[in-house]
Amino acid sequence: MQVELFDIHDADRMRAAQVVRFVVFVDEQHVPAEEEIDEHDRTDGDARHALIRDGGKPIAAGRYYRIEGATAQVGRMAVLADYRGRHIGRQLLDALVDDARRRGFARVALNAQDHAVAFYAKAGFTPFGETLLECEILHQPMELAL
Repeated sequence: MQVELFDIHDADRMRAAQVVRFVVFVDEQHVPAEEEIDEHDRTDGDARHALIRDGGKPIAAGRYYRIEGATAQVGRMAVLADYRGRHIGRQLLDALVDDARRRGFARVALNAQDHAVAFYAKAGFTPFGETLLECEILHQPMELAL
């Protein structure tokens, strides 16, 4: 399965990625639908999005966008339940990090859901700062120098 990288101007891929994100975040984790789609999905032409399909079916999605100059903020990492545990999330994360590196970013930051801290640590991310609550879910800020 290949990772497809794109921006907000690719309407078909954006819709496919949002289907995955809604299933994981809105349906499974009860994130309010109105909070799931934001300016990085609507108007941020510099943001990069990623999608993985299985036989045409969207199964995983994620994105990153610029914060603080040379820092990329990864987020909205989602893999459908039937595909978890198959290293698809790692493939998605690696593609986003590699793309950020190619585009000249010096650091990648993210807010890991509490249960996913070990997943990101295996990819080389380290915790920093205080935990925070986003959409009633505990998150740990983490970073990776590129």
